[in-house]
Amino acid sequence: MAKANPADLDMALELAYALEAISSRYGATMPEKIAKPQDDEDDTEPFSVDDSENCRRVCEYLIRLARSASLFRVVMGMTVLLDPTNKVVDPTASTLEHHPDTLAALAAMAKSASDGTE
Repeated sequence: MAKANPADLDMALELAYALEAISSRYGATMPEKIAKPQDDEDDTEPFSVDDSENCRRVCEYLIRLARSASLFRVVMGMTVLLDPTNKVVDPTASTLEHHPDTLAALAAMAKSASDGTE
């Protein structure tokens, strides 16, 4: 599995921000990168799915963004990382933690090193 590069990760984050913006329950807005300036500098341009011009701009933006890097590498990389058969992360943890087998091996190596039995 090819590892996601910085451009892939940047694109995935930008895509996530854009999707959050257009789907917000508290007032959907245009993605920051394509939002038109508003009269009040603290305001963001609203997004409406019923506005065909809004939808066209967002679709064009999302397509350009998707073509700029590989979201597939980001998603598949995380899928591979989280696959329990790979024993990379602890499958029982809700956060990214080392797999218990890895922790045990590291502890054994540290003990061996401190005992001088490398």
